[in-house]
Parts: sequence; structure tokens; C-alpha cells
Amino acid sequence: MQKITLRNVITIIQKTLNSIDDRLVNHGEQVAYIMLCILKEHGGYSKEEILRICTVSIFHDIGAYKTTERDTLLQLDSSTSNDHSVYGSLFIRYFSPLGDLSKVILGHHIFVQDLANLSVIDIPKEALLLGLCDYISIINLTLGHVQESYLLSKKDRYFPEHISLFIKANKKYNFTQKLNSGSYMEELYDFLGNRLVTRDEIISYARMLTYSIDFRSEHTVRHTILVEAISFQLAKLCGFDDEKLTKIKIAAALHDIGKMSIPIEILEKPDKLTSDEFEIMKQHCIIGYNILSDLNIDDIRDIATFHHEKLDGSGYPFGLTARDLSTEARIVAISDILSALIGSRSYKESFPKEKTISILKNMVQDNKIDADLVDLAINNYDFIISEATIESSALMNTYNNLMNNYIELLEYIS
Repeated sequence: MQKITLRNVITIIQKTLNSIDDRLVNHGEQVAYIMLCILKEHGGYSKEEILRICTVSIFHDIGAYKTTERDTLLQLDSSTSNDHSVYGSLFIRYFSPLGDLSKVILGHHIFVQDLANLSVIDIPKEALLLGLCDYISIINLTLGHVQESYLLSKKDRYFPEHISLFIKANKKYNFTQKLNSGSYMEELYDFLGNRLVTRDEIISYARMLTYSIDFRSEHTVRHTILVEAISFQLAKLCGFDDEKLTKIKIAAALHDIGKMSIPIEILEKPDKLTSDEFEIMKQHCIIGYNILSDLNIDDIRDIATFHHEKLDGSGYPFGLTARDLSTEARIVAISDILSALIGSRSYKESFPKEKTISILKNMVQDNKIDADLVDLAINNYDFIISEATIESSALMNTYNNLMNNYIELLEYIS
């Protein structure tokens, strides 16, 4: 498997989220860069600590893609609720390698005077520092520059030492000018980019991106969780080594990321799609292909986004044939079909085993999908579905716990 850097991961996530709403484009990176400068000036954080805090800073508004607050987040001194902070913190906690920093996200719209009423949660100082960096970015976006006097007028909101650090860091690094010129971006990614992410981190980030599709379609999340689980079981039966198994899990988790850009009324339509709607839905493959391109992960991209290609060339988006499709890509394609057949929608019930197997055999006869892999799936059908159901159920329980925690924590914070 090709080496994957933190920069690759962040770029994929940002490109995907930007496909939903480009109003927050670069805001996360600006906040992270301000954080980077301030933490370097502080001098009390290790390079790894700074790297992790800056990474979580990039995603500080990820909860806004779920909630309705995107319209006001970049307005200076607008009244912002904590919905997106609460959801974003839980999302980071459950579905990212940065879970221990979730409270930094949770508290980034909390001010100093609020802390006494929230003592049970133990909001860290870094949360308020993130809030300050967020505010500095918004000031700069709104006014074109950051006046120290303006910031000092808000000193009741933030720790005085944080404002002092900002003033010192800005004089040393002149970062507000870099924000306006755009030169900060390469400096930020130079700091983040050389760090290789581990196999477990990659899988965690891939799932983080996958579950962010929940911002638009819970059905898609459930489907993808099952595709990942089935793909993994089928790949294990093929005797793949750990590296290939990891690649399969990542690609399967990412296979539908292009659906981020598909209109919600099509994604969640309670009836079968019309031919025109289906043509729009088919675009998710090429959208996903473009998101995952130019990131040195072409192998993962191809496994993930070729899941609707067919051996006879009748598939989409590229009309590839058998010679173009790796075993890994064929596994994800079959797993995608299996998940769709055994899954239920408002317009269809879950297909029983006999009907599912019959459909797979017919597709083999029509030279659509791999015969050997289908035989492997059929001969181990009960085992694969049982193991995949157990694995996907555990993930769905986590997902459901997140939603329950969201309601409880939002009530407390509010």
C-alpha cells in the first residue's frame, strides 16, 4: 500500500466537505495556522502535541455540516448556538484518531465567564484558545485585518494570556498578512504533511469521512458500514495479507464519498429513482474519483470508485472491462451489491438468501461480476453475513450512541 501522509488525509476530508458547502473553504486551515503560530510562541507544547491540536483545529466546524449553523458561523459577532460544537466534538470523539481532543471542539464557543457553570465537563484551556483563533480568522475575513484593540475589547471572553500570546505571535510571524496573501497554506501543510499516518489512523479517518455522509443520508452510512464489513470478510477468505486487508477496509469505507454531492432528495428518495435521477446518482463515482485523485493513493481510489464497473464493460463511470479491474475492486463491487440486496429501504424489503444468491449467479452468467469471488461468497454466505452483521452492528451501536449523547450533551451545554 502506498504511503499516506496526514496531508493526504486532511486534503481528502476537506475536498469532500467542500463539495457540500464551499463557504467554509480554508477557514479551518486559517484557524489551524493561527493555532500553530500561537502554540509555537507558547513554547510549552511538543511538536506532536502541536500537530494534533492543529489537525483537530482544521476540523473544528465539522459539526456544522450536520446542523443548520453554516449560515452564521462566519458572521462577525453573530449569535452562535452550540449545536455544531456538540455534534462535532462527539463526531471527533467516536470516529477519529483525535478522540482525546474532542473537548477542544466542544468548548470552542464557550467563553471564560461560562466555565464556572460547566465545571462538570472540564473544558480545557485549548478549547478557549481554539475559540480565539476562530474569532481572529473571522475578524480577518470580515475586516481584512486584525486590530489588536478590537480583540482587546473582547478580553472578557478569553484568557488574557491567550490574547497576549496572539499579539506576540503575530509580531513574530506576521500571520495575519500571510492569511490574506494565502502564503500560510503551504507553511501549514509543510508542518503537517510529512507525518505518515498509521494503518489504524487511516482506517479511523476513512470511517470519520464515511460517517460524515450522515450529515446528508443516514441510509448511506448504514450501507457503507455493511459494505466495509462484507469486503473485509470476503478479502480474508481470499487469504489476503494485512496490508491488502487494510487497503480493502479503507477503500470500502470510502467507496460512496461522492454521494456527498448528490442532492439529498435523490439520496433519500422513498421510491425508486427515475431514469433522470439515476443518471444524477451515477455521478457519485466520478465525483469520488476526483476527490481521491492527485493524492498518491491511486490504488485505494480505484478500488473504491470502480465498484459500479462490470467485467463486460457495461458499468460506469469509465466502462472498464475485466482486464482493468483488480481483485480488490471486484471484492468491493460484489460487497456493494450484497449490501444493497440484503439491506432494506422504504420501497424494498431485505432480500432473502435464496433470492440474493440467485441474483448474484445471474450477474455472473451475464459476465458482470467475478465468478470465483461469487462462488466464494455463496459457499461461505452464512459466515460472511453473520460476521459482517456483527461488525456492522457494533459500528452502528457506536453511531447511535453518538446521537443519544448529542441530545443529552446539547441540553446540558445549552
